[in-house]
Amino acid sequence: MTATTALARPFALPKSCDDPRMVAAMGALIKGKKFSKRYDASGALTCSWGKKIPAASVTVALPSAPPKYKDFPQVEVPELTTLGVEAQSGGTEIALGGRSLYNQVFVVSAPQFRLTVDQLSEKRRDDDLREAAVALTTWLMS
Repeated sequence: MTATTALARPFALPKSCDDPRMVAAMGALIKGKKFSKRYDASGALTCSWGKKIPAASVTVALPSAPPKYKDFPQVEVPELTTLGVEAQSGGTEIALGGRSLYNQVFVVSAPQFRLTVDQLSEKRRDDDLREAAVALTTWLMS
């Protein structure tokens, strides 16, 4: 069987939140944070780090699972476009007196899965969210 006739392997959700590839991809978002919790749902796995602010999480879901977030504007990320997937980004800013709290989300939709990377922090982390989403998508599609 040649590469062009090989059957695509079926997609499987990651088995563990401590997979070194997942931890490395989440890099800057989870630096200094302890693993907090794993949530399993029908067709989805969510891993979270940090019990206090800042906190970050990643959800890998099958396309059949209900979306965690939707209706965010599409964004162009060349690395993701090359992989043939769509990306969305959005979030909210909550003002608390003289401080702000940011809930930011980056969503990747691929034919095999939907990936959501989100974080709650006192600082915007757009680049870190995008970099984590690109690294996770590249790993999941390999």
